[in-house]
Amino acid sequence: MKLRGWAITAGLGAAAGAVAVMMMPRQNPARKLAAKAANKVEDLAWKVEDRMNQMG
Repeated sequence: MKLRGWAITAGLGAAAGAVAVMMMPRQNPARKLAAKAANKVEDLAWKVEDRMNQMG
């Protein structure tokens, strides 16, 4: 149960951080860095899904 609470808290914190970053001007370096990180995470998620489909 503690892990679930931690996951919810982490998710809410990430969502709040994402909202704060998205409110920044497009040219803000923090926003650009966050966009690059999000793109890398998305690419990794696609690779994991492809790998899982190959194994299945």
